[in-house]
Amino acid sequence: MLARTARIGQMAPNQIMFRQGEPIPLTVIIRGNAAFRRTTIDGRQLVLGVVGGGDVFGFSSVASLPSTVDLVALSEGEVATWSGDELRQLVAGDSGLALDVIDGMSRLAANTVARVDGFIHQGARMRVLRVLAQYEDLIFGPSAVLSRTHLPSLVGTSREMTGRVLRQLEREGLIARVGRRGLNLRSPARLQREVGSALPESD
Repeated sequence: MLARTARIGQMAPNQIMFRQGEPIPLTVIIRGNAAFRRTTIDGRQLVLGVVGGGDVFGFSSVASLPSTVDLVALSEGEVATWSGDELRQLVAGDSGLALDVIDGMSRLAANTVARVDGFIHQGARMRVLRVLAQYEDLIFGPSAVLSRTHLPSLVGTSREMTGRVLRQLEREGLIARVGRRGLNLRSPARLQREVGSALPESD
């Protein structure tokens, strides 16, 4: 049923697929990458996450809630969308889909709490390291779609603070800056060790 009612759209770099405050649609990224960007009351822009091919989000559309973020394309790609009204009608008659919606909203809540916890309890260095590790393929890969100009909004710090951390990591031999926007990861194993050492031990 979802496949039959999907609206397929194309993405182009920097295109806003939907805006903060607009009704959020159920969305599947078919191809490409996009970022969730939130503009705060004081005008700062934060990137709350990056999605790619196969990712599904917007389950809160079932409650007709407005989006708290812009979805901004980072690359060319393709998306499928459904309105909240369409999703609600489908959920009413499909218990399996209803469970998928519940699971999706639960994951969103858990991820939001984890990100807020990182903002509160981690210093700028660890926040930069965590973002570099989380998006390693998108930052350092051969077809990188995230440049170091994206890092301040991903990390949640100023450009000056992020730049100081990057320069320190470069002096330590962990990364190297490439051109005006790029980064090269010189020690992937060390990056994972540094991030892993800061994670709480599981019970």
